[in-house]
Amino acid sequence: MVILFVASLFTGIQIHYANDFQTHDIWHTWSVIHFFVNIALLVTAIVHIKQHWGWYKTLFKASSLALKSKITMLVTILFLAVSITGVLLLAFVEGQGSSMGMAHYVIGLLFGAIGLGHFIKRWRVFKKGVAK
Repeated sequence: MVILFVASLFTGIQIHYANDFQTHDIWHTWSVIHFFVNIALLVTAIVHIKQHWGWYKTLFKASSLALKSKITMLVTILFLAVSITGVLLLAFVEGQGSSMGMAHYVIGLLFGAIGLGHFIKRWRVFKKGVAK
C-alpha cells in the first residue's frame, strides 16, 4: 500500500507538472498511469479499511469519538474527498486544466502529507509486521 500511495502522489504531481511544462501527450500518459495506480491503491485501501473496520464501527459513538486519532480521522476524510473528486473528474470533466482537477490536486497533496505522517507514526508497528 505504501508503494502505491507514493506512486499515486508522484504521478499526480507529474500530471500537474506536465500540464504546465510539457505536451498534452505526456500529460495524458501520466494521467493513464495515475488512473491504474489509483485503482490498485483503492483496492488495497479497501482491504486496509476492512482490516481496521472495528475502529470505524466505533467512530460514531460519543464515548469513543474523543479517543480516536484525529490524524486517522483526517486521513479518512481526505481519502474520501480525493477519491470522490477523482471519480468526478473521470465521469464529468473533460481535458486538462479544470478547477475540479486543481481541487483534486490540492486535496491529494494534503492527503499525501497527512498520509505520510499517518504512516510515519505507525512505522514501528509496520516494521514488526514486515519482520514476521
